[in-house]
Amino acid sequence: MFATSADFFHYTCDGCGALFCERVNLMNLALGLVDDAFCLACLAREHQQSEQAMAEFCWGYVQARDCFKTPWLKFDATACPKQETSTCYC
Repeated sequence: MFATSADFFHYTCDGCGALFCERVNLMNLALGLVDDAFCLACLAREHQQSEQAMAEFCWGYVQARDCFKTPWLKFDATACPKQETSTCYC
C-alpha cells in the first residue's frame, strides 16, 4: 500500500495542478489529449459531466480498445487514497 497521495498519483493536472493516477492518464489519452493532461475533475467540468459519469464514459471507450484496456487492467488501483472517501471512480 502507498504511504501518501504523492506516492500513488504520478501525474499533475495542466488545468488546476491536482495530482492524478495512471487510469486518469489513460482517460486523457482515450479522449485524444496527448499534449496536456487533466485530472478527472477538470475533464468532467470540460465535458459538463460529473466525475463519476466522466469515468464511466471513458471506461466504456477503454473497454473496447485493447491498447487502453490492457494497461488499465494492469494498474493496481487498490491503494488509491480516494477510495477512503469514495471519490475514486476508476
